[in-house]
Parts: sequence; structure tokens; C-alpha cells
Amino acid sequence: MKKKRQSLLSCLMAMVLPAVGFSQVTQTEMTFQPDGCRGKDAYVEMVNGVPAYASNNYGSSSQLLAMAWTFNGIGGTTGFLRTFIDFTDLQFIPQGTTVNYAYLSLYGVPTSTANDLGSYGSNACYVQRVTSAWDESTVTWNNQPSTTTTNQITLPGSNGVQWNYHVIDLNITALLQDIINLPPAQRYGLCIRLQTEVYYRSMLFTSSENTDATRRPKLRIGLNYCSASAARESLDHRESPKHPPTEEGDRLDVSGASDNELKAIVKTNLSSNQISVNYDLPQDGKAILEIVSVDGALLKSVEVDGTKGKHNKTIILDAPLLKNKMAVLVIKQGNNKTSSMFLIAQ
Repeated sequence: MKKKRQSLLSCLMAMVLPAVGFSQVTQTEMTFQPDGCRGKDAYVEMVNGVPAYASNNYGSSSQLLAMAWTFNGIGGTTGFLRTFIDFTDLQFIPQGTTVNYAYLSLYGVPTSTANDLGSYGSNACYVQRVTSAWDESTVTWNNQPSTTTTNQITLPGSNGVQWNYHVIDLNITALLQDIINLPPAQRYGLCIRLQTEVYYRSMLFTSSENTDATRRPKLRIGLNYCSASAARESLDHRESPKHPPTEEGDRLDVSGASDNELKAIVKTNLSSNQISVNYDLPQDGKAILEIVSVDGALLKSVEVDGTKGKHNKTIILDAPLLKNKMAVLVIKQGNNKTSSMFLIAQ
């Protein structure tokens, strides 16, 4: 599979903010569930007695395996498989951003030719942080990246469930925080491997190549952006000056001034090009939702339900909005205003 590549500098340039920045901590939720074009995942394999398998690449497979088995039928003895996954859009998140929560979901299959028994045996796994670079189209057992056990997470065994074994919302918060604490260029993703690599044990999941979009690997994270510091970091690494709005009247104040009684959280689904806004109004009155570029240009404005209390609004990100890598959502009611940065990355 092939993935769209973007330079790190381009990613950082997309985060450039006005000099005034944001004085508040803003909250956002992001969901990553990429397809075969954008996804980066592969498994690697070695078979004792058949050394050629250790040089094979499985970056285009629709399935991901962590396994220890015997391979007598092909002239080998024991063999082992491990899986690597990288949610590459994580590179857009500023280094050191606070991760409130991070949940990984992996989905099983109803049948498989890769392993006739599916998920099998005492097959608990570890989810580990990858510590060196790898390429989906060339990674093999022989050149697989290194990993660390620091903050590794236990992925529960299937307890006898062979087919359609799903692991939903596995808490990997500490592990993901370790990744976000690194510079974007040093974020290499996750490794899934058996805790005990002794046959007969296997764990089988779908990859981003799977034709069923609902079964591709998914990562859901909640972030606290301390936006002023993120802005300073981005300005230090920008590739070119930000593009000014065409008219001075198009530029908005996105300084983030907020009345504490007006709150909003943005939940972004990068695979479906939409955001869900949960907002809480302290009073009745006309309420406006605006999406603003990080340099202050108004991208979208809609009037929303202005009755006091909690509300939810889903917004489809159309083509003009998708030209931006990051934007700011602003909720206004009277003199009250709150703002939240969110990722649009294509």
C-alpha cells in the first residue's frame, strides 16, 4: 500500500498561529481510522529452516498477525510473526501536548487463510512503542524496527474466541503520551507481539487494507492544547510565511478569550471528514459557531441552537475547509466566546 507523504516542515507550517496565540487550554478529541491509502501497517515473519520468509514484506496484507507456530508443511520448524502499526497523522500534534486519554481498537476477522485457527491459544500480547524508523513497503523480519518495553500495554488474550475477536478501546494513554512527547520525526508507531512467543499461539486482526472500513485499526485520543506554547513552537519551525487573508475584514480575533461558563469540545473524525461539537451554553440567546483558519480567516459560520444547556452539532468538512491542516472552532453567545483548535489533516 502507498501512503501520502508530507514533509515535517509542511505539517508544522500548518500549525502557525497569530502572535497573540491562545491563552487558554483547549480540549479536542480526534479519531484516526485510515484506509489502505493513508494507513501504515504490516506484519513480519520468520520461519526456522526457511530463511527466505524473513525477507518477505507483508505491507499490503488485509490482516495483521502476532503468532508463534510450526511450519513443517513448508519445510520449516518453528516460526514467529509480529505486527507494526503507525497512525502517521499523529505527526501533526505539537510535541508535549497533554494526552487526556488514548484508546486503541483492533478488530478480528470471520475467517482467514493466513491462519486456519484464527486467534488461538494463550495469546495475550504486548503493545509496545517502536523506537526506530520503518517503511511499510520494505519492512521484513530481518530489518524490523526496534521497540521499548517502557509503558508497554497488555493486550488481553482472546480466551478461546478464535474468530471475530475484537479489542475495543484498549487504554494506551501512557504509551501514546510517550509518543507525543517526542519530536514528530521520531514517532514511529506501535508493535504488537505475543507476550510468550512459544507455539501454538496466535492473534489475528484486520489491517487498514481491509475492505470493511469499520474493522480497520482505530485510535481515539483526547488532547489538551496549551495553544500559546504550541504556537511558539510552530512559529520557530515554519517553512514559509502564513498566507494573509484577501481582505482585512476577513481576519477574525481568535485569541481564545473565553467566559468560563461557555464550554465547547471538538471531536474530529479524520476518516469521515467531519467534526462533532459538544457545547454548553450558560443562558438563552443567539449562538454562532464559526470555523476559523489559524491565521484568522473565517472559513464557515452557522447559527446553532442557542437555548441554555448542552448541545451537539455535527459539521461536514467540505472542500474549502479540507484545504487547511488545522483550524479553530469558535462558539459565540452575546459577549461570551470560547475556542478550540482541531486537526483537519488530509
